[in-house]
Amino acid sequence: MPAPSTALFATLLLAGGRSQRMGEDKAQLMWQGRPLWQVQLEKLLEVESSHCLVACREEQELHLDCPDDEAVTWLFDPVEDDNGPLGAITRALASIAVPTLVLAVDMPFMTTDFLRTRLERSRERGCFFATGHGIEPMTGCYAPAMLPLMEKRLARGEKSLRGAISECVELGLAQVMHLNEGEETLFTNANTPGEWQDCQHFKERLG
Repeated sequence: MPAPSTALFATLLLAGGRSQRMGEDKAQLMWQGRPLWQVQLEKLLEVESSHCLVACREEQELHLDCPDDEAVTWLFDPVEDDNGPLGAITRALASIAVPTLVLAVDMPFMTTDFLRTRLERSRERGCFFATGHGIEPMTGCYAPAMLPLMEKRLARGEKSLRGAISECVELGLAQVMHLNEGEETLFTNANTPGEWQDCQHFKERLG
């Protein structure tokens, strides 16, 4: 793991979910002829951050099939860990101590352009977006100032990522921005086979 840096920001791909509702590993679903995690990782590499991390379970063996392994730091979930994405993001922030742009593996319509231009990378506050379902916690920018609060919530057994963000917003540690017209589609994710099929059909309509 790289030492803390004074560089502007890092990127983190969340790919370690158990995918229980999907029935198979979402990271390995095929999208545009490649495993979804590789497609998403490529977007983060194109952002050109100082550190690019992938949070996953070692048993997934994603690191054995990485097209550009030298550019990636692997952040494996501890054995028997059950803290979900909040745990993974907290470990990343604690390790590199720079603002971290997070992308969920199951948001195939997210673009590099949006990550570059709409997610403000601030040392002072986190940056998140509100969709029709509320604050979207799985793709946003997490600031180091949020780390103590996130660690305290984990210590109390509180694993809600959206709850942590909401508390940070109340304390002025994070901001919530509104999406421009048409941008909410970028945050479409898939948790079930039916939702994944919908994503496939939508991709076909887009051409």
